[in-house]
Amino acid sequence: MNLPLSELKVETEILIVEDSPTQALLLKRMLEKQGFQVKAAVHGREALKLLSTSHPALVITDIQMPEMDGYELCRTIKADATHPDLPVMLLTSLSSPQDIVQGLECGADNFVVKPYEEALLMARVRTVLANSALKRITDKGKGITVEFSGRRYVITASRRQILNLLLSTYETAVKTNCDLTAAHEDLKSAQAQLIEAEKMQSIGRLAAGVAHEVRNPLAIMEMGLAFLADQITSEDGHAILGEMREAVNRANGVIVSLMDIASPREFGRKEMDLHEIIERALGALEGGLAKGGIKVERLFTVGLPLSRVDAGKIEQVFVNIFTNAIHAMPNGGVIAISTEVRALERTEVEFQAGDRSGVHFREGERAIIVRVSDTGEGIAPEHLGKVFEPFFSTKPTGKGMGLGLTVARKIVEMHHGTLEIRNGPRQGVTATLMFKALSS
Repeated sequence: MNLPLSELKVETEILIVEDSPTQALLLKRMLEKQGFQVKAAVHGREALKLLSTSHPALVITDIQMPEMDGYELCRTIKADATHPDLPVMLLTSLSSPQDIVQGLECGADNFVVKPYEEALLMARVRTVLANSALKRITDKGKGITVEFSGRRYVITASRRQILNLLLSTYETAVKTNCDLTAAHEDLKSAQAQLIEAEKMQSIGRLAAGVAHEVRNPLAIMEMGLAFLADQITSEDGHAILGEMREAVNRANGVIVSLMDIASPREFGRKEMDLHEIIERALGALEGGLAKGGIKVERLFTVGLPLSRVDAGKIEQVFVNIFTNAIHAMPNGGVIAISTEVRALERTEVEFQAGDRSGVHFREGERAIIVRVSDTGEGIAPEHLGKVFEPFFSTKPTGKGMGLGLTVARKIVEMHHGTLEIRNGPRQGVTATLMFKALSS
């Protein structure tokens, strides 16, 4: 017997069991909009009380509820002879295959995964009602006749076969979902990198336009300050001139840093020993290290190969990193500097979608790795992802421009290297730099 779905006599009353008033109201409105009559209960026991006086065509129940959960309610309905073949649809999160096993065990007829779309829910409701009608009018001895997506099927497989197929299909769906989640995270990461790249390009365009317009007035101010220095004799006047001169120098520093970020030019690279450059940077900060009571530990690899770099620019990178470490330890501490050379593994050279840095290390390629660690308090987790953003700084106004690490990473990347900043396992911050090693 092949009756079309439109000819099946389907009751229109549906009982929903949902303890969330908001979700119950939304579900009720969805069903009523499609012409169904709806009754509602807040838990399983109230639902059973309503079933003693009414005969709905379908029960849609949440699983997690007080008094009696959805599984127990379904099991009780299926065991009640006064409601033969009353279909039950479970609203579930389907977090594991065990959810399906429990649903099959209690006799559920269908699942709807939260959060659900109205169109999908209505399609499931109509399918369950159609199958319920078919179950009453078809010959049970010739297999199971089901209605799905507008077509009718006769299922002759055993219950074990159906169960195995259902579980394997669900496991496949879970794996597919995990793959899609991972792909989504990759896309988010790529998007973030593209946004950052565009931000850097915008800063470059800004720097190119601002440099000329701002440097000229600053130069005039510097000459004016030099002239006034010879005219003013009072102590207060010289103090004011000193603050003005410092402000001009800071403005010049911002312009220079912006130009370093924006500069597309090749540096004057030579074959250099990174140990020598590190020592020069430490020498430039010798006074600050001594004043802050900070010790330096050197864990240098003997016979470190040379790297092709612009010594002045890489010295600037280390000065910026060491300066941050000094500021992170106002009460003294230790800066540990280690170097090593080794062949890179596959996991260290994996390409990231959206990466526009131009850095391309290859598996097996020798690289020089420099780690700079301090014993400060570390960086707050909510700030760690922003340390390379231009003008981001946790220092008080006037104490930092928020460009030091931005410039440092830009310079390292233009040398086809990498710079990462992470909190240490116990305390402090570790900056890890990676440069290409020249063949010995």
